Amino acid sequence: MKIGEHIKEIRISKGFTQVELSDKSGIAVRTIQRIENGEVTPSIYSLNAIGTALDVKLNEIPVVGNDGKFEFKIVISNLNNLFIDSRMLIKRNWKALILISTFFFGILYFKDLKSLYVNLSDNSTISVSTINCGSKNECDIEFVKKDSKGKVLWKRIIGGTSYDKARQVVRTKDGSYIVVGSTSSFGKGNYDVLVAKVNSNGELLWQKTYGEFLNDYGLRISSVEKNLYQIEANKQICATFNVSNDCFEQQWLFKIDESGIVK
Repeated sequence: MKIGEHIKEIRISKGFTQVELSDKSGIAVRTIQRIENGEVTPSIYSLNAIGTALDVKLNEIPVVGNDGKFEFKIVISNLNNLFIDSRMLIKRNWKALILISTFFFGILYFKDLKSLYVNLSDNSTISVSTINCGSKNECDIEFVKKDSKGKVLWKRIIGGTSYDKARQVVRTKDGSYIVVGSTSSFGKGNYDVLVAKVNSNGELLWQKTYGEFLNDYGLRISSVEKNLYQIEANKQICATFNVSNDCFEQQWLFKIDESGIVK
């Protein structure tokens, strides 16, 4: 019997309506309806609250997967069991957990690291990184070009007296390089999108910021059409003029040309 069906059976046997069970457990009527109909799997909190209201231990109810499919569940009746069962789960499966974690983090970080490198036809590379982070408010962006053997051909550091972070670098059609990131050293607000361009010899051609008073973070850059590049960023939106708890981030897309002018 499924957990929702069992809860419904117990509720009816005790003479409770769904509304009465909601009042006693503090769980919304709609949630109870969805649990009993098998539309959702109840959370640990919901199971404990409903079990207390019905005066039963729901963690002792056997759970059967839908249509005979395997269904893995951990149902815990109290906080003490939560820590005990969690430790046991980790102890028995720590090797598998490490392997899975390494795999997923590797995918995520490889994508980010790959975006900080440009491989050239002569096997040389251009890379950007965030350096000189003496504190969270003191970082710079460094361009480095290396030959095929790893010898440094030139370096270029850009940034100001505060926090500057690199996120992605691309090669332009004229053979230069554009990096996108974030800065609190320049611009109008707390953080602004930072975009800078250097030529093939490492000379800074221009450096610009985009954003308003609140926090704006540069994430990615891509070539979208002839001499135009799309910047993907996050823009902070707040209910008031100042940063507060009533803030959220939304995606911000805009295009620039090879001179950094918004189009």
